[in-house]
Amino acid sequence: MRLLKIAFWLFPWIFLLICGYLVWNNWSNINFLPQSSTNDSEVQNLVLERIEDLGKLELTKYHFQEITEIQKIGKDFYNLFKLEGDSKAVLISNGEAVGCLDLTKLEIKDLQMNGDTLLVQLPAPEICYFKLDLNKTRVYALETGMFTNEKGFIEKAYKSAESQIRESALSSGILTQTKEHAELILRPILEQISNKQVILVYDIPKVQITND
Repeated sequence: MRLLKIAFWLFPWIFLLICGYLVWNNWSNINFLPQSSTNDSEVQNLVLERIEDLGKLELTKYHFQEITEIQKIGKDFYNLFKLEGDSKAVLISNGEAVGCLDLTKLEIKDLQMNGDTLLVQLPAPEICYFKLDLNKTRVYALETGMFTNEKGFIEKAYKSAESQIRESALSSGILTQTKEHAELILRPILEQISNKQVILVYDIPKVQITND
């Protein structure tokens, strides 16, 4: 029962439809330049201007319910006897994570023209934010040792639950689904702006390699 996900399949698609409507409504009155009167440089500048206006484009939202458990083993005296009891906290938490594209990172070099095709290199999808719903998160069980700071121990449990929301979102494929939603929402808009076929590619996140 480590992960109890609420509305895992249904909610992202509802969120996607809402995002699509808001983005389309925001751009519905834009006067696009006719293809015949623009050169490649003008198209690139127009697309960059419009896409930067979106800022961090939220494309996917996941809601989670988690059970988080943390423990602290009490100190003992040379394995002879306990100086303090063990501490344990169990939280039932609710939270959300949102996947987005930070379109403010785009530069003119990320837009490449090739005849009737526009190649747009987007930044890697990321988790914009993840957070607990404090109104729906509660301590299910709590045991603390004599010398354990109860308030500090509970705060540690909350931080652990919040981190678990992020890890759950990543393991559930939020970044992959953010890419899929970009294809559905962003690509048609860019095609209408540029009057070209748009291909979206993504930066590959840098991986730090360490020597063993």
